[in-house]
Amino acid sequence: MRPIMLTGLVILVACGQEPAPTGHAKGPGDEALRPATDHSAHGGVPEGHTEVEIPPEKQERIGLALAAAERTALDATVRVTASVQADEKREAHVHSKLMGYVRTLHVNAVGQTVTKGQALYSIYSQELLVAQQEYLRARKFSTDLADATRERLRLWDIPDDQIRTIEQSGAPVEAIVVRAPISGTVVEKNVVKGHFVEPDMMLFRIVDLSQVWVIAEVYEYELGRVDRKGTATIRVEGLADPITAKIDYVYPTVDLQSRTVKVRMVVPNKDGALRPGNFATVDLPAIGGELLTVPDEAVIDTGFRRVVYVAAGVGRFRPVEVEVGVRIGGRAEIRKGLAEGDQVVVSAQFLVDSESRLRAAGSKSGHGGH
Repeated sequence: MRPIMLTGLVILVACGQEPAPTGHAKGPGDEALRPATDHSAHGGVPEGHTEVEIPPEKQERIGLALAAAERTALDATVRVTASVQADEKREAHVHSKLMGYVRTLHVNAVGQTVTKGQALYSIYSQELLVAQQEYLRARKFSTDLADATRERLRLWDIPDDQIRTIEQSGAPVEAIVVRAPISGTVVEKNVVKGHFVEPDMMLFRIVDLSQVWVIAEVYEYELGRVDRKGTATIRVEGLADPITAKIDYVYPTVDLQSRTVKVRMVVPNKDGALRPGNFATVDLPAIGGELLTVPDEAVIDTGFRRVVYVAAGVGRFRPVEVEVGVRIGGRAEIRKGLAEGDQVVVSAQFLVDSESRLRAAGSKSGHGGH
């Protein structure tokens, strides 16, 4: 194919005296610019594009610059941001299974620590009072009926010791005590003394903070590099020493807004130094090695394909379709389409691309007229 002179670019020259040519634009490895006679490692010319020719004086006028496709060493870690969160497996919500009024509130502030079985509040319920009376009557006439009525009290979370008190006294208890289902810290409280409560109301949220989760946010394009069997290094704001932890779980979904995937580490927290909401930085273990890369700006994404322009000789630039992998530190991995040492356009590339498309379109319409 005969190279086509870039005529469309002369519109960039300001009116007035034209500057004297000073040679073509300099770029990394520019002195090694040579005709690319062997295109065996390159992708094909994309449909709708064609090779263009730009004289050296025009290159400098439009600010065209080149950079080399080169091997880039990958770090053995992926650094991401993270946050400390409560372990969802060590959390309990306290709801009342009865409608009634809170008579006494034994735990009355967020941040209080409780132990399993500790009294949280006492409740007066007309429904519960009637059930106790039925149980006491049933004990006098039918063992089977008494057992069924006792089971109903147990399903309402009435503790065994309070049922024994009812049995021993022979009289119903006016207010039943509700106890903590787990040991932990009260992180949410939605009840006060005298409050009327119903089953759909969450009265307390209790979390065991002796173990917490650190949730890291990993960009989806970096996830493939993460070594899921490795050990992460966690640096938490406010703590002097880093923490190490194994990767416990990689979540199966991608956040639609941030395009990140959650990666979870489980961290012991016996001294309570880690608090849900703490900000952290995490170095995740990653697979190292070398990749063939070019500067990000060299890759033109058309929506259908990704194209770079390769120097194919002095003043000639050939569009090449490439397959792009991960993007790291301002560089894009090229999995297919280029060879190491290829010189690619990294500045004025969109002008070159526009001219390539225009010339390709003109070539098609010209052939159609014959």
